[in-house]
Parts: sequence; structure tokens; C-alpha cells
Amino acid sequence: MSRRAPLVVAPGALPLAAGLAVYPLLDPQAALPPVVGLAVLAVFLYGLGLVTVWPGTMTWALGLLAAEYLAALELRGGSLDLTAPAYAAALFLCSELGWLGLEARRGGRPWLGRSFAIAVLTLLGAAIGWLLLLAATLPVAGGGPLTALGVVAAAATAACLALLARRRP
Repeated sequence: MSRRAPLVVAPGALPLAAGLAVYPLLDPQAALPPVVGLAVLAVFLYGLGLVTVWPGTMTWALGLLAAEYLAALELRGGSLDLTAPAYAAALFLCSELGWLGLEARRGGRPWLGRSFAIAVLTLLGAAIGWLLLLAATLPVAGGGPLTALGVVAAAATAACLALLARRRP
């Protein structure tokens, strides 16, 4: 008889995912059946990833939550959303809580330093996001040189992300 790992879910992971799914639907313009379908599928896949042997479904769920948010934003007219940094930080936190739950199910123990690092990264991510939003709203006459600098910064960021994705833990 095989012994199964106990079911361990990080506290707050599933409610946070559900909250992320519901938030874009609060706007009546975005609460259309396809967007609602994305929300329901995302929460279902997230829960499935937390409680089954298919943790990869959590990755799909997080992608669907982001897609749902973007679809709702587009349906609202694509205007600047001041809550975007908070949503992104909550999505990051949701991801980390889910993976912590999976690690605990495999016998890993959460440690204080990692929890602190996750909290700091979540708060820093939101703060940097709000600073960037603030900078985006300032009227700056930059022309070609500033646009070129932005392109170089975007390319450098993409290159850094690609490099980090290639690393294996």
C-alpha cells in the first residue's frame, strides 16, 4: 500500500486566487461570459494544482488570471488602471503561496527568511509599479532619445528574464 503525501495548502492561497478572479468582474463592462469563463477556469485549475498531483495546472491558472485581468482592462477601454500594481503584487503572492503549499506537501518546511523575502518582494513590486505609473503620468517631452532609451531598457529587461528562465535551480 502506497503512502500519499498529506494535503497541505498554504493558508489563503485559494481565497486569494478567487479574489483575483473576481476583481476584474466587478466592472459591469467586463463581466461578460468569456471573461467569467476565464475566471472560473483559472480558479478551478489553481485549486486542482494545489490538491492533486498535477501542480503544473497552477501555472496555467496564473496565466489565465493575468489574461482575464487584461481582457477586463481592454473591455473597460484600456485606460490607465491605478490598481494594476496591487493586482500584480497579489498575483505574485498567489503564485508564491501556491508553490509554498506544494513544497510543504512534498515535505519541505517553510522558513521565516523565505516568508520575509516573499513579503518584501511583494511590497517592493507594488511600490515600484506605482512609481512607474506615476512616472508614466508625468508630461515629459523626450522625443527620439528617450524613446530609444525605453526600447533599450525593455530589451534589457526581456534579456534578463530570458537569462533567469534558463537557469535551473
